[in-house]
Amino acid sequence: MSMDSLIAKVTSIVLKQPIRGDDLVDRLHYFVTVAILFLFTFGAGLQEYVGKPIECWTPLDFPGGSDAYHEHINSYCWTHQLRYPQFQRNSYLSSNPSGFFYLEQPTPSADFRTAFFRWVTLVFICQACLFKIPNFIWQRLNTSAGGDLEKIRELVLQAQTAENEDNKKLKMDEVVAYFENWITGYRSYQLRLIGKHSSKVLPVLFCLGKRSGNFLSSLYLSMKICNLINVIGNIFLLSVFLDINFWRYGLAVIHSVINFGDWQDSYSFPRLLLCDFVLEGRTGENVSLATHEIYELQCTMTLNLLLEKIFVLEWFWLIFLLIITAVNLFSWGIKIKPPISTILFTKSYIKKVNSLYSIELGLASTDPISTAPSVPVCSQKEFIEDYLRSDGVCLLRMLELNTDRAVVGDVVKHLWDRYRAMHSCNVSLSEMDNINSKDSIIKTTNIDQQGFGED
Repeated sequence: MSMDSLIAKVTSIVLKQPIRGDDLVDRLHYFVTVAILFLFTFGAGLQEYVGKPIECWTPLDFPGGSDAYHEHINSYCWTHQLRYPQFQRNSYLSSNPSGFFYLEQPTPSADFRTAFFRWVTLVFICQACLFKIPNFIWQRLNTSAGGDLEKIRELVLQAQTAENEDNKKLKMDEVVAYFENWITGYRSYQLRLIGKHSSKVLPVLFCLGKRSGNFLSSLYLSMKICNLINVIGNIFLLSVFLDINFWRYGLAVIHSVINFGDWQDSYSFPRLLLCDFVLEGRTGENVSLATHEIYELQCTMTLNLLLEKIFVLEWFWLIFLLIITAVNLFSWGIKIKPPISTILFTKSYIKKVNSLYSIELGLASTDPISTAPSVPVCSQKEFIEDYLRSDGVCLLRMLELNTDRAVVGDVVKHLWDRYRAMHSCNVSLSEMDNINSKDSIIKTTNIDQQGFGED
């Protein structure tokens, strides 16, 4: 092997783009959002465990001096319940307007206690896990989809760079065989996560039969629906956790900044709280003479200064994710479910196919060339709904995301030629399903296509 060929091979391996069985919106959920949440976890955790999340004022008349108790008081107040100062409650009651751009918050009572900030890092971790679950299920239930796409792309690229037509045809026949493993019901639904009753459960969950041709597309759309539900559920989770209407949180922030030039949520993220520090002791050995003193200390919540900004950023991100996920789900539902968009999608490729026939929507007319053989008329609609089905269209869509239109066009061309050859040989789709090996069909259609050329 020459040095140039070795360098070219190594470069192709290093620079080779991975095959993905999802799109950009899916990666925003299981990768970008998870990364953002772990960044929030790191920032809040760093402030909580390394920095000083709370700073309490120590009275000068403390026994032994205020410095001796400072660190202990901070730790005590951080791990115990805190409450609002009376003046802050009165200020909140007098300046708590109502309206669409204001948060509907409950009135803090005299004995109101707050402790949510101690759990904020755990909540971020739970959110990250929730955003990872739909993709995890998709990968587990569809472990072979990425491999099929990888194999198909490799075979198509090898066919495009083949030295002669025979090698190209051989590679494309392999591509067709891979596709037919999906679109004729070859794929197995023995899913370990569901157990031995999967054959009974799956038809109920996804409206599937073993040979329905809807498994991959229905599973992919179900994953996107889970992503949408996940975003909505996270917004409700934060509404309960923060005890506010988180749906309007960002709108309230924008309205406050525009009209007042600043934003400070004294209810959800108070910067000043009170801590009741109990100092106990006793005189001599007599336990009955034990005394205790209660000090009402003011504590500054430095962590809330950070959390206030974090949750504003998270609101904007979740709303953006909600909108783009809903649009993406609607778009994919149209793309891979027949008949309208799938017909137009496949037709855009078939128009470019250099074949013997000119295909129109729902009809097919023979080529005017006098030497063209007479075969049964095939329609594009039947090709999509009866041959490709939803899974075939879904695979073509994913292949288009990972390659270019030339690769997909080459695949569609050979799939269309195979479908025409099946009609010319009077091979039904039910017969295709009952054949374990596709080799005999490939040989039959290859002989038939060679007969076309000889005529």
